[in-house]
Amino acid sequence: MSDVPHRDPTDERVVLAKLLSTNAEFLAEVLRPAEGKPVPSVLAALRAARSLDGVVDDVLRSLVRQARDEGRTWAEIGEIFGTSRQAAFQRFGGAGAGFPIPPVPPIPPMPEMPRMPMPEMPPMPEPPDWSKMPGMPKLPGMPNMPWPFRGHEHHGPGPHGPDQHGHRHPGPMGPAAGRDPHGDEPGE
Repeated sequence: MSDVPHRDPTDERVVLAKLLSTNAEFLAEVLRPAEGKPVPSVLAALRAARSLDGVVDDVLRSLVRQARDEGRTWAEIGEIFGTSRQAAFQRFGGAGAGFPIPPVPPIPPMPEMPRMPMPEMPPMPEPPDWSKMPGMPKLPGMPNMPWPFRGHEHHGPGPHGPDQHGHRHPGPMGPAAGRDPHGDEPGE
């Protein structure tokens, strides 16, 4: 059963012929205006050509549908357009062109799943005690933190001053942080 109403090919051809001749005359007037009339814009000519193109496409679809109703194959139709039968069907076939698409076959029933209990999940492992892991910091005491986790508390009283053992540590700017910027620099 098709939802598309069946049209009388003779009536359809008369309507399409009238549309085609009207659009072709309009395009001819736009492209070659009568003497004394102003030349229309290029966009007007483009609109007229596009309108004619739409009517020609409707004519082609109608004629293809009539050819199929006569029993012509997609291969024969494709040969006229210089293309394959698949390309002809993609362009002119399907439900949009008035050809019913066959219904999708029913999906076979799914086999019943075996009735068995779900497996027991093993218990989740306990999270490790990070304070007992080697190399990890002892919180809240900061002095025992390994190197990458140390902060500025190891620099001593000032950013570049000596620590509690009398060692000077470079500040965050590196060893040159405390130098005079205009002093002896290589290359001067």
